[in-house]
Amino acid sequence: MLGFLKPAPDAEQKISEEKVPRLYKIWQTRVLISTAMVYIGYYIIRLIFTVQQNDISKAYGFSMGQIGTILSMFGIGYGISKLIMGTLADRANPNRYVATGLIVSSIINALYGTTQSFGMIVFLMLLNSVMQGMGAAACQRLVGLWFGRKGKGSIMARGTAFSIWSSAHNAGAFMCVAVINLSALFFGASLQWSFWTASIVSIIIAVIVLFLGSD
Repeated sequence: MLGFLKPAPDAEQKISEEKVPRLYKIWQTRVLISTAMVYIGYYIIRLIFTVQQNDISKAYGFSMGQIGTILSMFGIGYGISKLIMGTLADRANPNRYVATGLIVSSIINALYGTTQSFGMIVFLMLLNSVMQGMGAAACQRLVGLWFGRKGKGSIMARGTAFSIWSSAHNAGAFMCVAVINLSALFFGASLQWSFWTASIVSIIIAVIVLFLGSD
């Protein structure tokens, strides 16, 4: 595994016991915010093509059957990817892992705006589905590591933290539409710029998460 994605070594400098409870709650808050943010980013990228499928069909000359094939590639690739990428998430620094996946997924998404080739978009969708598989498992691992069952000494119990994180996909659906509207406001009815705007927003989210979160 790439050195950047390897688990961080144990801290050499110990924190005094009286500071642990306060710092622990601070880092719990940061981890919860970062996992929610990054999964919103994943959903922006995941949904941008689906939300615009009718416009894509008209602009690119794709039949609804071709659109269905493209979207099916995502479902197939994502289902397989979650098994593989989830296993790798257990061996990686989950914060860097999830942010890296979003950055690569965003770059692939930006490429949708550079081609109208059906075969190329099918390939990009399949490749993107693999990167999308890096999201859920790493986020779930982070929440599981930082939050306990009963919430003792914690800002909240694990189940509550999971419920907050899991609502990120709803926020992501809202943000996807907001990004499309933002793109239309600045760049007009450009499919290319809607893909690029979504990628820019998601990459910014990923960079913030790299600094905000923790393994």
